[in-house]
Amino acid sequence: MIIADRPLGNVLSLAPDSVPVDLEHEYRIAGIYSFGRGLIRRPTIRGSETAYATLTRLHAGQLAMSKLNAWEGALAVVPEEFAGAHVSPEYPVFDIDDRMAEPAYISHLAKWSGLWERLTPRGSMVRRKRTTPATLLAATVPLPDLPEQRRIAARLDSMYAKLTAVKAAQNQSVILRSALTDSLLSSVGEWSRLDEFLEPTSDFVDIEPAGKYNTAGILSYGRGIFARPVNEGSETSYKRYNKIHAGQFIYSKLFGWEGALAVVPREFNGFYVSHEFPTFNIRTSRADTAYVSHLARWPRLHSSLCDKTTGMGSRRQRVNPDRLLSTIVPLPSLPEQRRIANILDNVVTSAKAAETQVSHAQALRSALLNAAFSGQL
Repeated sequence: MIIADRPLGNVLSLAPDSVPVDLEHEYRIAGIYSFGRGLIRRPTIRGSETAYATLTRLHAGQLAMSKLNAWEGALAVVPEEFAGAHVSPEYPVFDIDDRMAEPAYISHLAKWSGLWERLTPRGSMVRRKRTTPATLLAATVPLPDLPEQRRIAARLDSMYAKLTAVKAAQNQSVILRSALTDSLLSSVGEWSRLDEFLEPTSDFVDIEPAGKYNTAGILSYGRGIFARPVNEGSETSYKRYNKIHAGQFIYSKLFGWEGALAVVPREFNGFYVSHEFPTFNIRTSRADTAYVSHLARWPRLHSSLCDKTTGMGSRRQRVNPDRLLSTIVPLPSLPEQRRIANILDNVVTSAKAAETQVSHAQALRSALLNAAFSGQL
């Protein structure tokens, strides 16, 4: 089925509900996320706290857009919970003619990248250009008759509910994973300093100007190591790099306090880091490498490092190696470490599978919208 394109102005009209600002009155304020993610609650303000002379009151079932960011998906149909909130004149609001358009269908249109592309300003300095109400109303979009709009909207609602359930399950798995990790590690009876099983080591190499170096960094909050762009020796001010090896413990002096710790996985063997990333061999006679990897992800360890920093201000705090090594962590017998690590390895594997499902669900959302508005749903 081919769906005819028609201007949005056929079914939308600029809403007239603009109210003068009373300096003594309080106003619930709303904004709009980009990329079709809906409305956002902003703090309630008094009339004396805004420079605008008028605000627009929102009603359920209207369409609101951001002049500044409509071209990247800052449009949304107003849900019931935002009725009575207000937006500034930077957010034009439109009534939907329900004799010709189904609000649920328009809501899905607002999440469709095909519409955003039709609102994208052309030329230079795109981010400084704005979408006017006239531009939105003139934009042509797939607009079938009302029964077909309702059919499409119902199909999309049903499918989106299933995709939302996938995301909810992934969020729950993250919570359970964190709770299980904390329960297993916190219940250990034996605790020891990190220097009980970490031994400082380094493999410094002189940087050759003509050389190429695969460099790495560490994500905060225990999220592991990531690859940086390949560096040419002539592009860095460092004289030496530290070559890292699989199975080593590594951390960032600058961000160790917010969880920039990891055990080097095999795929990063032979990468390079600066002296800001101390490395340690793990004494496997005392600690299991997989267990230490889970310790590196543990928020309670990250929190304990906040008390072991030097410098002023959170972003200038540093964790020195001696302070790191003096930190106390749970360290049971090797068999118990392996038992805990095996449990948590399985949890991590499941969590990664859930993340993959969420990623596929996000791609499917976009594909569903494309199918819906090309008459293939």
